[in-house]
Amino acid sequence: MKSTTQIIKVLALFFLISFKGQSQNNYDVKNTGYISFSIANSTLPHKSKQQISLYGCNTSIIIDSGKVVSPKYSNGSYSVKRPNGFSWNTANQEVSGIPFGHQKNKTNNKKFKNFYVSKYYIASPPVVQKSKNGNKDDNLYDIGLITPDNFVFDGVKPNQLVYLDYSILKETYIDYIPVHYDKSFDKLNVYLIPFKVESPDFPWKDTKVIKNAKGASGIGALNKRDSINKLFLPYNYINKEKRHLQFKVSILNDILLDHKIFFMIDGKKRETIYLNEYYKKYGKKKIVLKVVKRKKPPCGCLPPKAKKH
Repeated sequence: MKSTTQIIKVLALFFLISFKGQSQNNYDVKNTGYISFSIANSTLPHKSKQQISLYGCNTSIIIDSGKVVSPKYSNGSYSVKRPNGFSWNTANQEVSGIPFGHQKNKTNNKKFKNFYVSKYYIASPPVVQKSKNGNKDDNLYDIGLITPDNFVFDGVKPNQLVYLDYSILKETYIDYIPVHYDKSFDKLNVYLIPFKVESPDFPWKDTKVIKNAKGASGIGALNKRDSINKLFLPYNYINKEKRHLQFKVSILNDILLDHKIFFMIDGKKRETIYLNEYYKKYGKKKIVLKVVKRKKPPCGCLPPKAKKH
């Protein structure tokens, strides 16, 4: 399988479960669209409801188990309509009220007063089977596949179909690498760091037709306001030998309206790092993150047909 296959990555578990009701947006919403989620089964035992999050330009929406945790706008909370959460083995679970199109920022500290919400990234936490011995290193993760994990809203009242399946990819174990936020985050009041991961050797489960398929990608995020600030590196055992997967992590700067975020590695700013290579060289040494102001808005905050980046 191609490495562009979408998966729902593990870090969403840590920042989404313990962080609720916060987001990095402040504007009045005028145009909204729809998303229809169809969720299949999970290999491991799971809760009755599943959580899903959306990230667009200057916008983050968390729809948690059985209730909506919405963005904070200047006049209070803006809710999307899914009061009962998302159920497993259920098709066409529709959500309305998703912001899109031209927006006007109402805060005084934003450089770009006008922006456009079109592109969304989608994340949802894995199902975790905790080890019987209580050792977190032995926890097993069922990471779901989401198709698509990003899309572009375009139309008068657009609707997007999304499919989730937690029974396709092989279960995996996880190592963690801590991160450090430098002073620039406090100075610019930034705390949400969305990212994309790509793993060309992430294993699929064998079926009658599919044998030894590998490759997947997905969406995750960090949050400075969360008590758990770590990147994750999946691994499996081959002939009883621990082997990390190849793991490319890229900041989603295309939807960050007035700032850009970088990894600081050996004194150099990088939007992308290979986490397995970092682990080999530095082990669990903290990865430093830095944020800088933008000079012009990114492509993800402009109309879809705009060529300006």
